[in-house]
Amino acid sequence: MVTPDHEAPPNWRRCFLAAVQFLTRLPVPSSSETSAAAYAATLRRSVVLFPLVGGLVGLATAGVFVVASLIGLPPLVAAIVALGCEALWTGAFHEDAFADTCDALGGGWTRAQVLKIMKDSRLGTYGTVALVVGVGGRAAAMASLVTDGIVWPLLAITAAAAWGRIAIVAMMVFTAPIENRDSHAKDISGMQTGATLLIAALLSLPLWIGWLLFAPLLAIVSLAAATLVLVWFRHKILKRVGGTTGDLLGCSAFLVQLVILIGASAR
Repeated sequence: MVTPDHEAPPNWRRCFLAAVQFLTRLPVPSSSETSAAAYAATLRRSVVLFPLVGGLVGLATAGVFVVASLIGLPPLVAAIVALGCEALWTGAFHEDAFADTCDALGGGWTRAQVLKIMKDSRLGTYGTVALVVGVGGRAAAMASLVTDGIVWPLLAITAAAAWGRIAIVAMMVFTAPIENRDSHAKDISGMQTGATLLIAALLSLPLWIGWLLFAPLLAIVSLAAATLVLVWFRHKILKRVGGTTGDLLGCSAFLVQLVILIGASAR
């Protein structure tokens, strides 16, 4: 008897590889799934590993930043080098989503216009300015972290990356995808539950607990600020388009990551 897809136990190796493949451009073994439906099911299950994979990417970015700082590069230059490496690893996945979202929300007056602009691969004024400010803000915040030695940058950059992906899972849980749109968000986010969010946070715990213990008050304030931004963003997109898309999910990750890094710079 064939076990129904929704009851089949997850293959964690396949889920992890699917999460890496979805969130990065790193080479991974080819999928051994026998059908598109089976792969889609694996991808849906892999959402629970998004914060873990995102945190590992953040740890690698932090490592490049710290090493570049230790060999004598100015902090801002080291931050730009680290972010450049991250863009190579991820294909600037969330940066692209952030720019497309800002273009769409800034340039579109109606729901149809917003969705049309979001699908346009060309970068407009709003997206360009947002990308400069957003990536510049991340670089400046990272550069300020080295005044506290090497431990704080490692902890803060890694935690920000993990919590950015936790934000994606939270948006999937609490905001329905737009149904009449061809989007990965519709394929993987519709079946996520509160349990998914809790497990995702727990699986990524080793990547952000050090940040929380190292500066608990600052971490809590940063998380509160990031939550407020995420709630505001969710309210805005519900009002403008009525749901999520892949770009809007990626933008939520970028925003939360940026807010946490700015909060960390206040130390």
